[in-house]
Amino acid sequence: MRESLSVKIRFNTYFKEGDSKVKEWRVLVNGVEYFCNHVTINCPSKTTKDFIEGIGDKWHISCEPKHIEYIKDERITDDSSTLFKEIILS
Repeated sequence: MRESLSVKIRFNTYFKEGDSKVKEWRVLVNGVEYFCNHVTINCPSKTTKDFIEGIGDKWHISCEPKHIEYIKDERITDDSSTLFKEIILS
């Protein structure tokens, strides 16, 4: 049986225009954080208020996609496994 996916998306307040390593969006997939410039959501979604330990309440767009596609950012040349151009949720 395939593990279900829980995704939470919020704006990255550390975003800096022109810095390819600081992305606009934080995307938490089953608690693992990724960063990207664009998020495409092709599945049911809703807004949620979630408590994050050590941080407090945060507001997200949340969904449970069946599939996630990670589109690489060609400008990132090192082995950053958490930085992407786009994340597609379907």
